[in-house]
Amino acid sequence: MVRGATLPVVEDAVAPAVERRLQLLRAGGHRVTAARRAVLEVLAGAAGEHLSAEDVVQQAAARRPGVHRATVYRAVEALRDLGLLTHTHSARGATTYHLATGEPHAHVQCSACGILQDVPAAALADLAERLAAERGFVLDPGHVALLGTCRACSRGRDPGAQP
Repeated sequence: MVRGATLPVVEDAVAPAVERRLQLLRAGGHRVTAARRAVLEVLAGAAGEHLSAEDVVQQAAARRPGVHRATVYRAVEALRDLGLLTHTHSARGATTYHLATGEPHAHVQCSACGILQDVPAAALADLAERLAAERGFVLDPGHVALLGTCRACSRGRDPGAQP
């Protein structure tokens, strides 16, 4: 980054979420780098949307042009490994990321329109208990998106249209 360059303004609603996570990094003895900050800003500003690594890289580059793409990819991996990001493997092949909230949840994806949504992990509690009891299998519901059809596609509407 060029000395004296103005950093992009982080939206007021996004700043507290970013700062909380930066404090966690510092408290854990981890460095706060421009790339890590940019990744957190992008995902905090995504309003719950699940972004691919490439989406994060492109948006981070727009926020902080001096940060190299490979550095952003490494920042995504580091933040995921530190538990600040959650990743999900979607049915359409892309691994997507969003800020970890601390609330256990699963993901569902519409096979028609591709929308990816969070659902409370409790929605799968009966299945998880049954798998554990019958097969000794411990379910990790947040790791892979479950496929189905969203309400809008089930009704034959455009998912972006108003109900």
